[in-house]
Amino acid sequence: MSSRVSRRNFLKTSTLSTSGLILAFYLPSRSAHSRTATQVAEQPFAPNAWLEIAPDGAVKIWCGKSEMGQGVRTALPMIVAEELSCEWRSVQVVQADLDAKYGEQLTGGSLSVRTSYSNLRKAGAAAREVLLSAAAGMWGIDRSECRVENGRILRAKPKSELTFSEVVGSAAGLQAPTDPPLKSPADFRIVGHATPRTDTPLKVTGAAKFGIDVRVPGMLAASVERCPVYRGTVRRCNADKVRSLPGVRGVIEIKSVHLTHQFGDKSGPGSRNYTNAGVAVLADSTWAALQARKELQVEWEEGAFAGESSAALREQFKKLAAGPASVLRNDGDFDKAYDASAQTIEAIYEVPFLAHATMEPMNCTANARNGECELWAPTQIPGAAAESVAQALGIPRDHVKVHVTFLGGGFGRRLIQDYAVEAALISREAGAPVQVVWTREDDIHHDFYRPGAYHVFKAGLDAAGKPLAWMHRAVSPSIAVFYSGTGISAGAAAEVNAPDFPAYCVPNFRLEFARAESGMPLGYWRSVENSGNQFAISSFLDEVAGAAGRDPLEFLLAMLGPPRKIDLGGDNGVIDVERRRRVIQLAAEKANWGKALPAGTGRGIAAHFGYGSYVAQVAEVSFDSSKGLRIQRVVCAIDCGLAINPGGVRAQMESAINFGLAATLKSAITYDRGRVQQSNFHDYEVLRMSDAPPDVEVHIVPNSGPPGGCGEPGVPPIAPAVANAIYAATGKRVRRLPIRAQDLRDA
Repeated sequence: MSSRVSRRNFLKTSTLSTSGLILAFYLPSRSAHSRTATQVAEQPFAPNAWLEIAPDGAVKIWCGKSEMGQGVRTALPMIVAEELSCEWRSVQVVQADLDAKYGEQLTGGSLSVRTSYSNLRKAGAAAREVLLSAAAGMWGIDRSECRVENGRILRAKPKSELTFSEVVGSAAGLQAPTDPPLKSPADFRIVGHATPRTDTPLKVTGAAKFGIDVRVPGMLAASVERCPVYRGTVRRCNADKVRSLPGVRGVIEIKSVHLTHQFGDKSGPGSRNYTNAGVAVLADSTWAALQARKELQVEWEEGAFAGESSAALREQFKKLAAGPASVLRNDGDFDKAYDASAQTIEAIYEVPFLAHATMEPMNCTANARNGECELWAPTQIPGAAAESVAQALGIPRDHVKVHVTFLGGGFGRRLIQDYAVEAALISREAGAPVQVVWTREDDIHHDFYRPGAYHVFKAGLDAAGKPLAWMHRAVSPSIAVFYSGTGISAGAAAEVNAPDFPAYCVPNFRLEFARAESGMPLGYWRSVENSGNQFAISSFLDEVAGAAGRDPLEFLLAMLGPPRKIDLGGDNGVIDVERRRRVIQLAAEKANWGKALPAGTGRGIAAHFGYGSYVAQVAEVSFDSSKGLRIQRVVCAIDCGLAINPGGVRAQMESAINFGLAATLKSAITYDRGRVQQSNFHDYEVLRMSDAPPDVEVHIVPNSGPPGGCGEPGVPPIAPAVANAIYAATGKRVRRLPIRAQDLRDA
């Protein structure tokens, strides 16, 4: 199959499918016929792209995904080691550079484990089978009389063993099977058990190399002054004066360049996926470049977006929300059912633009020379980096080499390759290796933002409080149009998913989307549109439950209905209602749902299905007019299929909860005159330790089925769980994020 992943399939697989993508199992042919026995014995045993066993028995496992804090350099090698049956403590994990033999090296959408599980099991199993065959040949017995355990090949009669190092010489001359037998999950000894992270020692000792740590001989440092308005250009600057400053090696103007689509889709007319134009200052050190950059005086041609503002966009939202929109789903007859309802509820929910604010700001080191380019990049998708750089430099893609470093956070920001293209263009002009490092202000001002959105809801209940009708009209700029252009369908452009709950739970359901126009650069933020959409949907559901006079937990379970599997149609996957109910019930049980709480304290619940996993969260909050809002406790339940590393799953959920709480309580991007108004963590706040809940519990539902994702699905439920808990504690309904003091002042 093609290694490209289309944007729509990426999002659909990310948000709905339980099966994920299956990549080709790469097993290069290794023939011993052209080598001598000595050569075979001296060579490492490398039956496939992911695994190598040295003559001394040392095991290396290559990780083809990017490590950005989510633990992928532990979870993926665990899968190989499990089937290989090696001694886990002896495994060395190596980060793979960009190479077609590793298949699609995309890290995003919680796809890494889901799309690698089958292939990596086969990789380990194929190596195990070859080792067994080699040992059987050495012993002169049948293969079935041998087994592998903790890095040793054993036989029962007569009882004896061989180490990997004693067998690899013979194994290197054998052909690996393409469809080896796999272990039963009941026999797993590594997978499914909490395992320490392989990258922790490197990070504790400072040995881990992030993009910002790269050093290349002859490297220059660059700092870039970019136009404050997206798609603006340079009119003129005082380049000659800055060139004369101490330590400065050059001043280079950078033109805006259109980037290739990160998922391999065609970017049609209207695509606005561009790098920022600016002026780069090159110096002997980053400090010298930053100081010289302060002396730059640039006049900008700000362009068409210079008149835009958050206030004007909100007015556009309101106008679009009042008019007709594209109908994405229309079950039954909403208007008729709504008019006939015994009780109706209406509400409007709003979420802001958000920046990614990764702890390591954007950076890249590039060496462009002689029609080739070498990158050292903290990227989530090295293939897209190579393609975008190749297009910008006008060279073949295979002339771009990409070394993947550790990433100091990604959250979708490092799917966009502007920083890599920027470094490559500057390096070519400078005639030397160049490292571009962004400041925090650069990072906040020139992100590709999660779009703000405006959600209008209407619901109708019958006399018994049962939902009869539900309408959801969402308004926002479109990420898909930003990257793919205006020629795509309304459904492809929409920032909502037609099969989403409660689509299959209300007989008269209508979902609409209106696309707003905005000059803001857009990008994929952790859990993509689900982060804002679930806040709106699950909060409004809580409102409807309140209007019906029913307990929110009981109402949610009644809406879901009995356990069953629902085919969402097309390639949208299947929802297992039993699994969804189970996580909701487990989170509620562990949170003591229904147990009395002190005055001013409340619980709220929300759930999300996506990325192949089911998650529910209960937030317990307290509010006091003098002490303010406090998140006291969060209880999370997740069914992610087989939990490869349960310790990693818990860490991912804890991370997602705190990441989502930042957007719930702190973070928002606003803009005026086309300029982002926030600049650093003092005005684009993220969660601090003092704000984090003191008690976070994560409960994993045992499941031996195919693994689901964990990086994304823990984010969407936390905002509505908190908002619903605030209502339970205070009677005050919160309908916009982040939650402001003013929103609770009257509580």
